[in-house]
Amino acid sequence: MLALHPTRPWMLVAEGGKKLGEVYAGDELLRAWREILPRCAQLQRDITPRAGEIIGFGTPDHRAAALLAGFDEVVAGEPAVSGQRSDRLTADERRALSSVRSRLAAAVRSLAALGIDDTLNHDDLHQNNVLVRDGRMVIFDWGDACVSHPFGTLAVTLRFAAQKTGHAEDSPEILALRDAYLEPWSDRASTRELGDAAELGRRIGEVSRTLTFDAVARAYPGVIDTYPGGLAGSLRRVLALFG
Repeated sequence: MLALHPTRPWMLVAEGGKKLGEVYAGDELLRAWREILPRCAQLQRDITPRAGEIIGFGTPDHRAAALLAGFDEVVAGEPAVSGQRSDRLTADERRALSSVRSRLAAAVRSLAALGIDDTLNHDDLHQNNVLVRDGRMVIFDWGDACVSHPFGTLAVTLRFAAQKTGHAEDSPEILALRDAYLEPWSDRASTRELGDAAELGRRIGEVSRTLTFDAVARAYPGVIDTYPGGLAGSLRRVLALFG
């Protein structure tokens, strides 16, 4: 960091390099993710004891109880947030979202049963939020970060990696990224248990994204309109995963 604004949340940082997606594509992009993701997971493990402190700094709390309560609030408030957007949720979609609450709660309980504690989650880790300079890759833009189950990290990363490389999210190429992320957790459970938990984390992580979309929409009205689908689009992903 080179400078910090005295009254606004602005900072000036040194040039960090090019975005990952500008440097790598296809198999090379997948290779880069296989290198980045274990490092991300190890950071999450290392910082776990400070999760409460991180929340104290003002980082959003997306742990189990807060996530479920936040989901209820987002579904109830979506009509006001989406306003007159043509792609706002229909009444049938809102009813369907209300009905998936029990399945979401069950998934949260199952994930918690693995015994891996909540920690810092970047929550927007994709090819535009990693910088590459002189062969060094650095994760940046932690503006959407929260404290949650660490496996929620996989929601955005795997979805964007699949889209960018043209692979299905359940393809061997994308599952290899998941497995690379899980390597630092291999002492906590069996490979099968970790794989099942990662799938739960990926699905639950999409719920975390809806809370972030909602918070941005309420704090900065109109900004979320620049995102395709807006809050409704994020909720539709949740409905597709849990419906």
